[in-house]
Amino acid sequence: MTEYVRLVYVSRFYRNDDSFKLDLMDILTASVNHNTLHGITGMLCYGNGCFIQCLEGEKSAVSDLYFKKILKDKRHTSCQLIYFEESAVQLFDQWAMKFAPLNPNLRNFFLENHQNEFDPYLLNSITIGPFIKLLSTQQGWEYYI
Repeated sequence: MTEYVRLVYVSRFYRNDDSFKLDLMDILTASVNHNTLHGITGMLCYGNGCFIQCLEGEKSAVSDLYFKKILKDKRHTSCQLIYFEESAVQLFDQWAMKFAPLNPNLRNFFLENHQNEFDPYLLNSITIGPFIKLLSTQQGWEYYI
């Protein structure tokens, strides 16, 4: 059985203007292309100027992506690794990159757990697991394969 890792990071988008959607589409397209080639799965969530991304796959592929590409991408600022674990399963194995826009389920999670509408920097050791589970079980969101 292959041993996978799950890495979660948060970042802020480098700007907030009308070109945001074009940059987001570029990020998603590059993610799908890269992840498909390297056996990485995951999801990207965006809201209120913040990203949270969960990456899953073999340790070397996920680590290389995070440390050699994402941390060097100027579109991400205040990038913080908030979660890393080994796992026998991939929660997002159906998606090279699932995209989860901010929605009422995410807002409610943050309101209930952090008294804030959506700020992934507030996730902690108690709430990160349930948040990842929430993301993995949601149906009907946009996704990119």
